Amino acid sequence: MKYLSLWVVLVTLICVGCSADVPVPETTIPASPGPKTKVIEDWLAGKHIVVAGSKARNVVVAFERELNGVLLDFQGVDRSFPVIMTDASGTSWDVWGRAVNGPLAGSQLRPLNAGMGYWFVFSASYPGLELHEAGGIDAPLAWDTLPGWSIPEAGVAQGADFNEIEALDNPQFIQYHPFEISPDDGFYLTDEDLVVVVRINGETKVYPHAILNWHEIINDEVGGIPVSVTYSPLTGTAKVWERDSILYGVSGLIYNNNMLAFDRFTESFWWQLEGRCIFGGLQGESLALRHYLETTWGTWTRVDPSPVVVSDLQGSGYAYRDFPYGDYQTNDHITYPLLFEDHRLPSKERVFAVVADGRCKVYPLNVF
Repeated sequence: MKYLSLWVVLVTLICVGCSADVPVPETTIPASPGPKTKVIEDWLAGKHIVVAGSKARNVVVAFERELNGVLLDFQGVDRSFPVIMTDASGTSWDVWGRAVNGPLAGSQLRPLNAGMGYWFVFSASYPGLELHEAGGIDAPLAWDTLPGWSIPEAGVAQGADFNEIEALDNPQFIQYHPFEISPDDGFYLTDEDLVVVVRINGETKVYPHAILNWHEIINDEVGGIPVSVTYSPLTGTAKVWERDSILYGVSGLIYNNNMLAFDRFTESFWWQLEGRCIFGGLQGESLALRHYLETTWGTWTRVDPSPVVVSDLQGSGYAYRDFPYGDYQTNDHITYPLLFEDHRLPSKERVFAVVADGRCKVYPLNVF
């Protein structure tokens, strides 16, 4: 009844109107041949950053360039994935920001709040944002907010009923072995399917979009750390945050079409893009975001042939091989209102965005 009463209040209001240090992994995945990684050294919100990616691999990551007070210079490497770049000292760095060999071996770069998604959600959430090699544009600076909220009213909508989309708690996993898959049934993932890879304290788990499309939040534990792996299918954005043994659910409310999660302890609401509480008793607090890798199943299994992956046998009855929203991924339709519309890129072009201190910079994938 407490959930229901809160939901009624929130819907009425609408109708009226990185992270902690990352431990060094204990194991190393063999290198895989392939295209060269492109490295972009940049500046955002007073920080020197490095963005490294390969469109062919569908991989882009971002870190702070400064390590122990020293500003590092990087260049991309080829045929070495998951190693993606080297620095001037000859140290090699992988997609987790870990120095795997060389003079700085064992060091760890600080990851940024960064990830892929549709252009429209970033440009609506950070109006006038900076686009790589194009700069920013003029945009409104202030909007009215809902009472008790810290986000503009114009971007908030009801996408589903409260807790209607069921988060997946304690998911079932399998150890993938390709030679054990029946040729008649096949595996539920293809090489082109997108996955979220989480690696903490030497343990690695794979969370496919195919599962997240239906549940949006998976409450799990990786490397002894309780985490929530989140994905908003309407905006194509993933985030992973520490949950301190608290379970998170899907509120059904959205901001610029992006998921608003709720915690089941205080019933506060959290904006997925920033992991920030925007309504409730914890308003203004931020969750500890964890670094993750978003890529294709094919890319990942070429470097880790037998990964631990979320099973499609969860007892939910969902058709995980199907997308729950029809042709949404390929059409031009945006279902719910946006705070701001920016037409510099097609609305559903998939881009990489870095967010720091309320500012955002976007990198089209074709630059990698």
